[in-house]
Amino acid sequence: MLDHSGNIAPDDFVPNAEYQASRKQRVSLGKSVDRRRTVANLFFLVFLAVVIAWIGWHRGRAPAGLFAIHGSSMAPTLLGEHHVVGCVACGLDWPVTMSGDESPIYCFHCGKQVQVSERIHAASRVILNEKLAVTTDVLRPGDVVALRGESMLRVKRIAAVPGDTIELDGAYLIVNGKSVVQRMGREQQLTLPLPILPFELDHRRSQSRWSGKSWRRSHQRIWESSDASWLVYHHRSIHQQNQSSVVWDDYPCNVDVDRKLQLANRFVLTAEVACQGEALLEVAFWLNQQPCAVVQRVTVESNLVVSSDDATVMSLGPVAGEYPVAIRVLEGSVHLSRLVVARQIEYRLRPQDDRTLYPIQLGRGEYFVLGDNVPVSVDSRDFGVISSDSIKGSVELFQSP
Repeated sequence: MLDHSGNIAPDDFVPNAEYQASRKQRVSLGKSVDRRRTVANLFFLVFLAVVIAWIGWHRGRAPAGLFAIHGSSMAPTLLGEHHVVGCVACGLDWPVTMSGDESPIYCFHCGKQVQVSERIHAASRVILNEKLAVTTDVLRPGDVVALRGESMLRVKRIAAVPGDTIELDGAYLIVNGKSVVQRMGREQQLTLPLPILPFELDHRRSQSRWSGKSWRRSHQRIWESSDASWLVYHHRSIHQQNQSSVVWDDYPCNVDVDRKLQLANRFVLTAEVACQGEALLEVAFWLNQQPCAVVQRVTVESNLVVSSDDATVMSLGPVAGEYPVAIRVLEGSVHLSRLVVARQIEYRLRPQDDRTLYPIQLGRGEYFVLGDNVPVSVDSRDFGVISSDSIKGSVELFQSP
């Protein structure tokens, strides 16, 4: 991603002076004939100071640890100053980084030209915890940390820790034989969760891209089937005039990045489910040029979340490159609504990256870090492994009181 000066924007953050300033309060007690009143006032002031300090600690840590993100290398998780675009047809809004030109921007969902907000929206703000003890017992794959740089701090996500081996599966980065995301552990309670990028929202379309022999869609955009037939999603790419296409690794925020898109290969299906009692669903994905499936039981009213990481190979399925996801009801009667297909972040090499550097075996105190905005991030694919000495602390998103 290019910043406004035309240089590659590092995913650094700089101190936000607005939050660095501390408040000083002067209290004049004056003279008093009654010493007991003075002592009482002092006790009250001490009590008030303790309460204020506790509230400040409870709400958001010390102001000195607050920083504003610069650049887009950790997007969509963290983003610097940006514009917001809106699609009238889909009713969607999302952030974008722009280099200042006036090229038209198109909706990632329907392909129609969108409107760009005139005002610049504030950057993500984060809290830096400098008390982090940098050991493998504390730092986990998936944690986001701040690295010391020449002029600014850099924020990255840890992909591998001491003792890990980073290898390649084609262009994909794998750690200890698993994908980077699997190594990070989807079940871990990460301070900054791994992002997913929705590209298909059925409830935002008047004419659905899902279809099935025995499936019916109501005016409220709720799906129902009378048998175990498949409801299949048909993908169309806005980069190919909404023609049938495989799914590409598009980043909606990178509107001014000129690059060759890569094939997306990791998906998540979410939906709202309503049924009587229990029901059994099967979700199929097209992965590595073969059909895979996940069977999941649902109850009453629930939110369905199915990842392709959990799918196993099936002998025959309804999915293919242009039909990457399908769902059917194996048992029970189910109503499905708000079907959303998203792609998961895929950490991979770019065309310019040196493949001869791999495999990499991390030694003591060595870490491999990556940015969530995989196509544009400057990270260990560029500057190699980092040492524990270069890690200044952990990072978490600041939540305004």
